[in-house]
Amino acid sequence: MRISWRSPIASSGTATAGARTVRTKIRMPFKSLSLPAFAFVLLSGANAVAAPQILGIVASNGLPTPLQCQDRYCSAYLASFCLQAARYAPNSGSDYRLAPGSRITIIAKLRDGRSLRIAGEDKVAIRTRSGFTSVRVSLPAATLAALGATSADVEVGPHATILPVTSSDDPSPQSAAEVAAAAGPLRRLAAETFDRASGMADTARLVELVINRLPPQASTTGATVAALWGEVADGARRAGMSSRSIDGAAAIVADCRSGLASDSGPSTGICLEMRQAELMTTLTRHFWDESAGGS
Repeated sequence: MRISWRSPIASSGTATAGARTVRTKIRMPFKSLSLPAFAFVLLSGANAVAAPQILGIVASNGLPTPLQCQDRYCSAYLASFCLQAARYAPNSGSDYRLAPGSRITIIAKLRDGRSLRIAGEDKVAIRTRSGFTSVRVSLPAATLAALGATSADVEVGPHATILPVTSSDDPSPQSAAEVAAAAGPLRRLAAETFDRASGMADTARLVELVINRLPPQASTTGATVAALWGEVADGARRAGMSSRSIDGAAAIVADCRSGLASDSGPSTGICLEMRQAELMTTLTRHFWDESAGGS
C-alpha cells in the first residue's frame, strides 16, 4: 500500500508553492521519512482523502483536566501527538475514537462531596482541534446532570491512543498492521517522552490546565489569568512537579497575559493554544529523532 503527500519544503527550509509529489510505503514511520519530509507532514494539516494519522494523548499523571460546560455539552482541551509519520496530519474537527485498551476516565464530583469515576470510552466524543497537537473531548451535560454532578474532570491514562473514525469511502484506511504498530510498540516508546514526568511534557500539561480553566473571553482579565495560574502552579507543586517545568509554564502564561494589554495581540486563550502547539510539535520532533537514533 502506498500513500502520497506533497512536500513544499525547499532546500532552504522554507515553503514553496511548486511542490513535487513523493511516495513512500507505509512502515515504521521513522524509517520511512527523511526529517524534512516528516516535518512537513507534522505541520501541514493538509486536506487528505485517506485516513489521517493515529494520535496519542498525553497522560494526566495525577493532574486531571477540568471539563467546562456550555451549550449543553461539557468539554476539555487535551494535548496530543503524532504516532504515524507516513500519514497526513488531521484537519481540525476530525473524528477520532479510543483505541482498544486506552483509558479516559470521567471524575464526577457529586453534590454530597463524593467523587464518582466513570469509564469514558463509550461516553466521550473526540475531535481534533489543531492538527495533531490537540484534541477536544466532550460529552452531553445531561449525562453529568443525571449523575447529580456539580462539576467533572477528565483523566487520561498512560499509553492512551486514538484512531481516526473510518470513512466508508476512504481509499487508504488504516490497516490492522498500522494500528498494531502505532498503538503498540510506538505508543509504549512514546510514553518515555509524553507520559512520564519530564520538563517539557510537564510544562505542556500545565499550560493545558490553564487553557481549560479560562473563563469566556469577555470576562478574561490579567488578574483572572494570574489567579488561575496560581491555582495550577500550587497543584503542580503538591504533585511534586519539578520547578523547571513550573517555571517554563509560568513564562508562557506571563507572555500570553501581556497580550491582554495590547489590542493588536492575540487573546490569552489563543496565545496559550499557539504556545501549546509549539511545545507539542517540539516534543513530537524530539520523540521521532530519538526513535530514529535508537532504531
